[in-house]
Amino acid sequence: MSASNCSNCASPLDPAFKHCPNCGQSTAIHRFNVKHLIHEFLHAFTHTDKGALVLLRDLAIRPSTVLREYIIEGKRKKYFNPFTLLLLVLGVTVFMSSVFHPMRGAESIYKEQIASANTQKKKALMISMAEKQERLSQLVEKKMNVVVFITAPLMALAFWLVFKGKGQNYAEHLVAYLMLTCLLSLVSSICLLPLMAILPPENMLWISLANILIQMVYTCYAYKGFLKLKGFGDMFMVVVANILGMIFWFTVLMIAMLVFIIFL
Repeated sequence: MSASNCSNCASPLDPAFKHCPNCGQSTAIHRFNVKHLIHEFLHAFTHTDKGALVLLRDLAIRPSTVLREYIIEGKRKKYFNPFTLLLLVLGVTVFMSSVFHPMRGAESIYKEQIASANTQKKKALMISMAEKQERLSQLVEKKMNVVVFITAPLMALAFWLVFKGKGQNYAEHLVAYLMLTCLLSLVSSICLLPLMAILPPENMLWISLANILIQMVYTCYAYKGFLKLKGFGDMFMVVVANILGMIFWFTVLMIAMLVFIIFL
């Protein structure tokens, strides 16, 4: 039986090959049908070796091992692509945000000032500010994925600055934080966003603090094994890195909000 060519890269194939030695594509290519699509979809999420759900499970129970194997030891093929997983999780985040509107009530401070304004000029200013704040809240809800993409590089920068002596470069810290973000964003979307819809706006502070606490505990747990941290001092530096990253994020957020409110 003569060799055929790979349908993906056109490399010559031996009839005994199950996968192309050049690009790795399966040689058993057939037309799409509904049964095949369902199988491929379920396989991507539940594959016992490297499905998306398997990676999420591993990030939940042994994140330090995942980070060390994927980033330091180079076991990339072992895991579902974390960047693809992040895009899937961000899709869930955007959907949940559009359903539960976590930014609701952010403009209420202006509405209270509108009611108490003693001049028409002040009232008009407060109305304009409330309208801009509402537009900003709607924009943030629709672009929640962009917010995460902005947050991750800033947090990674903080972790790199704090742990420069551990040998990992900025890009490696960025990959690590993006992987941890997969689970953090999913937990926040599924658990905390519904609470924001149920509880009154004045409880937003407590929900935000709960989110920060989850982030602190999880990153301490993950980085302890990832960077082989030891003792209270090292773990305290993880908390410092989180706080520094939040300062970076808050500064960028305030500048962006100020520019939006003043100029748009």
